Amino acid sequence: MWRQTLEVLHPLLPTSQSKRVRHAAGLCRAIRRVGGNTYAPVSRRSRRWLLETLRPDGLEILDRIAQSPPGAIILGTHAGMNAWIGPILIQFGYPLRLIQRREVSPEKLLLLRRDGWTQRVLAYPQPDEVGIHLKRLHDLLCQGHWIQHVADYADRGTGLRGLYLGRQVRCGRVPWVLGRLTGAPLVPVLVLVDERMRARMHIGTPIILGETPSGNGALEAAFQTYLRFLESHIREVPWNLSPSHLRQICFADCGGPGSFVRSP
Repeated sequence: MWRQTLEVLHPLLPTSQSKRVRHAAGLCRAIRRVGGNTYAPVSRRSRRWLLETLRPDGLEILDRIAQSPPGAIILGTHAGMNAWIGPILIQFGYPLRLIQRREVSPEKLLLLRRDGWTQRVLAYPQPDEVGIHLKRLHDLLCQGHWIQHVADYADRGTGLRGLYLGRQVRCGRVPWVLGRLTGAPLVPVLVLVDERMRARMHIGTPIILGETPSGNGALEAAFQTYLRFLESHIREVPWNLSPSHLRQICFADCGGPGSFVRSP
């Protein structure tokens, strides 16, 4: 899978950078193995520590959103340190609820219990529970809560179409439909690491879908806005591309359901 990841990276970089990027990608993988999937490195930190360490770019955007209803949808991605985003925002004091896969690692479960956040976790639904789950998310947003939802999970059947890294992709509709139904802003948030493996949080301009026409057109335009934000940062620090991100958003032949074909 990493061979295919590097094949995606290669066109983005001058030949002279290939060795450097391979090295950075290896370090990035090591960080994810050590703590990227458990959020341990950012657990129980002071606001001052988080600000100094992560140097958030655009935190004032979240502060403005927190002052007015409805809630907000934080758009994460499997690239970079996605598992850190929710815990960081909770420690900043934002009213965030975490959507978590049912298969939680023992390490992460212990952290959630230790930090007293188990009540903030919404388990990802079984197939026969999707309708109830979406209704619950809708109601939470209308009540002013925030939810974190990854925006790069693949959906070859009914997913929204977009262009990413020069390729056509199709990803799930859920966060975008919730944004249209509730008027909640969709806010892209990334935590990426630079060449020296220093993490930084990037917060994008809110995407507003309230009062847009029905149909896929407005949703796909919003989805493409998100992809442009994601790509602009990934191109600067491409070693943050991970197999899980590419598996979700692209490679159908690597065990994931995604569709990642070159655009004409």
